[in-house]
Amino acid sequence: MINDRSKDNITIEDVAKYCGYSRATISRVINKEGNVKPLTAEKIESAIKELGYKPNANARALSGGKTKTIAVLLSEIWRPYYSTLLGGLEEVASEKNYYIIVRTKNYKKAALDLLKENRIDGFIIRNMKDPADDIELIRKLDKHNVPFILIGNSVSGQNYPSIKIDNVGGAREMAHHFVEHNFKKILFISGPANNVDSNDRAYGFKLGLTEKGMDPNLVINAEGDYSKKSGYEIAKAIFADNKVDAVFAANDRMALGVLLYVKENNMKVPDDVALAGFDDSFFSEYLSPPLTTVKPPIYEMGTIAMENMILMLEGSILRKLKIILPTQLIIRESC
Repeated sequence: MINDRSKDNITIEDVAKYCGYSRATISRVINKEGNVKPLTAEKIESAIKELGYKPNANARALSGGKTKTIAVLLSEIWRPYYSTLLGGLEEVASEKNYYIIVRTKNYKKAALDLLKENRIDGFIIRNMKDPADDIELIRKLDKHNVPFILIGNSVSGQNYPSIKIDNVGGAREMAHHFVEHNFKKILFISGPANNVDSNDRAYGFKLGLTEKGMDPNLVINAEGDYSKKSGYEIAKAIFADNKVDAVFAANDRMALGVLLYVKENNMKVPDDVALAGFDDSFFSEYLSPPLTTVKPPIYEMGTIAMENMILMLEGSILRKLKIILPTQLIIRESC
């Protein structure tokens, strides 16, 4: 008997059996979509109240209603960058009474499953190592007219909505800083070759050197993988055969690896070699010496992405937005 069950376990099927109307009709009443006779709507609303039924996202989605749920797709979640980004997303979602579902493992398949189940109103996608890898997912979302925003990356040649930081401008500022300090023998450690952020930072650094009259071809270039270990190993290999007076790593963790190698080999930063990173990671200001770096507005990027996603869902803005957020050069004792 329905009366013997907890109200938390009441389903839309129970309501349908109780009042004698179809699930679709009940969903239209729940979503206030009209096309239901006033007397019918009154009976259904009365049944919902008597049974204590609480419509969930799936019930609201049955007839195309809004679930007020946004999927956030990430390639990983454990790095501080992502917790900061999620903090910004969550702040706005909570204020606007929206829900977030986060997917990392096999997130492309998970996204398609969520799409098929009609559980999601929109998608926020971050950190595709190569946007081309996800082009199938993006095209499907676009084809089905599902709102989405790309964070950090865009797809070349496509006018998809995106929000990213000014990686080029941040690295360009760092290059100016290096030249102004008269560094001549510079090592630049990039991230993976297929990483869009890293490529933008490499381009910006070269551009900044050129603007200040230095030949970027004189820079020693090495490719890391954004890990502390790769920074350490690259420093070990390059310093063995080259005199380097300054290192710019495309993220702070690789810069940390360089710092560890330098200290192990009785060199001092910045006396023997200056050092800078990118991201202003939580540990950067606590290193010895504190790390010069580029600060991206990660939390703000999350809030702006969610604000625009909700505006998009509510029809207040077009789906072709392109936002580039400025970075800030943080000068500390390492450079």
